[in-house]
Amino acid sequence: MKKNLPIIIAVIVVLILGIGGFLIIKSKKTSAPSTSKPQEETIIETPLEERPYMTLTPRADGREFTMDIGRIKNTQTVEYELVYLSQGLSRGVIGSVDLKGETNISRKLLLGTCSKNVCKYDEGVTEGTLTLRFRGPGGTRKFTTEFHLQRGDNELTSIDGKFKLTGKLSGGAFYMTTSTVGLPKEIEGKIIAGPYGVFTSGSETIKNGKANLTLSEKPSLAKLYSWDGKDWNEEKSAKVEEEIISTPTDILGTFIAVSP
Repeated sequence: MKKNLPIIIAVIVVLILGIGGFLIIKSKKTSAPSTSKPQEETIIETPLEERPYMTLTPRADGREFTMDIGRIKNTQTVEYELVYLSQGLSRGVIGSVDLKGETNISRKLLLGTCSKNVCKYDEGVTEGTLTLRFRGPGGTRKFTTEFHLQRGDNELTSIDGKFKLTGKLSGGAFYMTTSTVGLPKEIEGKIIAGPYGVFTSGSETIKNGKANLTLSEKPSLAKLYSWDGKDWNEEKSAKVEEEIISTPTDILGTFIAVSP
């Protein structure tokens, strides 16, 4: 019996190793990662008249933007993502807001980082995009708009080239040209250009100003309106030439063209 003991022990060891290996292999097979795809969010198509109204105003030194959003409906959470280039590198600012019943929000978007009252700013920012997601019970409304930051220029333009404002501006001030996503107030007629807004923390007046919008249609009866902060004002001096409607203006603001 003692002579056969080493053989018996060896057989037992082989059996244990064999069973253990089988269990390991079986365990690996049953724990394979799931291949199911994550559920995609539901994107809600929203007409222009029902979209939130967004303004983006640069600080006096151009290193921070104030984002104001109004006319928010059927939304629980607002997410924002500002993306821009600084010295050839992609930078950004992200955040979210739990509305808790609010219909208007305001947030500061710093172009850089601050720690213990010491700030390091992203330099050379002139353009970028702002993506907004309004999440509610029925799904998500998503909007992306481009912005153009300019300083000391007598011609302000949108990134898509469909809006231009010329005139005598303050040489040291920063100006932001961007789509406002939606309208500050509903207006009768079909929107055929805009809305585009020009915002600054300095003087909003402009000498010998002229606003030009490219029309998506060519109606001879197109009208141009500007927003004064309280109501829409029809620019009676507006003229249509081919695809462009233009008007003299002495103040910055939000502009649209309407086909009655």
